[in-house]
Amino acid sequence: MSEDRYKDQNTQTALQEVLSTLWASSLGIEKVGIEDDFFELGGASVVATQIVSRLRQMFQMDLPAVLLFDTPTIEKLSRYMIEHEAQPGLTEKTATLLKRIEGMTEEEVARSLRSR
Repeated sequence: MSEDRYKDQNTQTALQEVLSTLWASSLGIEKVGIEDDFFELGGASVVATQIVSRLRQMFQMDLPAVLLFDTPTIEKLSRYMIEHEAQPGLTEKTATLLKRIEGMTEEEVARSLRSR
């Protein structure tokens, strides 16, 4: 997989790119802009819950189950996550690492971990 799959002209940060890709994958659509409304794109409460669960795992954050009802756009969700991060800059740094790992093969990930 390539980091290019995260690229979208409407996204601005690594976090927004990761969120956009997760939403697009979960909704079965090609692209999601940062101002697109999750529910207007066809998102349902079950999918919203699955996305929040995935975000909890990916970012190791305590996020409320109803988060997408309160922050239904990538822009609002990314702002919420940054405002509630445990350490300033951690969420964006995690997103950057997630993008980097997504672009690697399993062998490259293992080699990178061994070199640390």
